[in-house]
Amino acid sequence: MKNFSSAALAALLVFVMASFGCGNGSHLVSIAVSPNPAELNAPQILQFQAIGSYSDGTTTALPSATWTFSSLSPAVTVDSKGLANCQVSGGPASTAGTVTAFFAGVSGSAVISCSGPGV
Repeated sequence: MKNFSSAALAALLVFVMASFGCGNGSHLVSIAVSPNPAELNAPQILQFQAIGSYSDGTTTALPSATWTFSSLSPAVTVDSKGLANCQVSGGPASTAGTVTAFFAGVSGSAVISCSGPGV
């Protein structure tokens, strides 16, 4: 029974390492959000992209990143997939916020601004 437990633990460890990309010695060190800064004019939508940089010098798109957004204005929104929507209405107005991508415990941010007609 002792050998079975060790074998099961070893198999689980290999599975976890493979799932997180840890077996090759390379790990995610930073995320760049593109574009940064993002300047939108209403009505406009924009898909943000998260680019991961790894310890071995490689970079790759992170389509599974999750996104958050902070702003004091409802004129611009960013959904959990990184899709921004600028919908300023009623005349000249401008607002800004910060969009952040998260993946594997690492995050990266970008500034977004949204301007309405006449700004």
